[in-house]
Amino acid sequence: MPYRLHAALALSLLAGCATQQMQPVADFGAAANKLAADYKPFAAGLATSCEERQRYRAVGNAGAFDAAAAEREAASLCAPLKQAGVTAALFGQALAEYASALAKVSGAKPTVFDSELRDVGSAAGKLVTRDDTPLFNGTKLSAATKIARTAAELLMEGQLQQLTRATLEDNQESLRVVVEAMKTYAGEVYAGQLADTHDIMAGELGRLVAASNAPTQADVDARLPWRYAQTATRTDIAANELETRRVRAFAKTADTLVEAHAALIANFDKINGVKRLQLVTAFVKQVQALSDDAAAL
Repeated sequence: MPYRLHAALALSLLAGCATQQMQPVADFGAAANKLAADYKPFAAGLATSCEERQRYRAVGNAGAFDAAAAEREAASLCAPLKQAGVTAALFGQALAEYASALAKVSGAKPTVFDSELRDVGSAAGKLVTRDDTPLFNGTKLSAATKIARTAAELLMEGQLQQLTRATLEDNQESLRVVVEAMKTYAGEVYAGQLADTHDIMAGELGRLVAASNAPTQADVDARLPWRYAQTATRTDIAANELETRRVRAFAKTADTLVEAHAALIANFDKINGVKRLQLVTAFVKQVQALSDDAAAL
């Protein structure tokens, strides 16, 4: 075969790779990245909720009370949870980077959430320095590192690499492990902390309501501090309940993320030029519903 024909064939193949339009991949990547962004506040929320619980306990305890001292003690007692939150955040970052990379190499513009796409390349280096914990053990850390490294490889040195079925297949199990770890952290660990804090706050509200009782009009002035204090406590309880609803919604949608990724693999041979893929569309709609619900609150 003449040299010019070889060159022409090579250019044709390269052009085919560069112009592939995989809309379902773009939509999956953007929605998965948005879900990772929704998860991000949960990482810091664990220690924050712990500190809130400790402060409410201190307010209800007998003896002298110093608000500043109570703050310091709460921060000290809950400090270990901040480290757990750092690792939890890295799992979300690894998912975000993998999702962003898929969207960018798809050759298509995401239908929604395209403004949410993130830069890629920092999660893997941070994950390898993290120590094992019962929740985030070595297997899970390795899975998160794997999908983060895949993201970097797909966007190596600013050049988009061609996405293949093998790449998706090779990361399906790691993605499942990462998402399951995130679900466990959010739906069990963080949700449990929120529930404990809610119980303490509800008990404090009951105490404030009882102390607010004024048998006669002459007693009202003396009861005003307890009556006004109810407002702040009810606000804290409402915020706690809202966060709990968000955690539950995240856990439900995370399952659909893994299913949608599997659908990309199963349909990869016919995905080029396809506008919609049923499971991917369902996943995108669930993420959109989460955003709509959050905006309405």
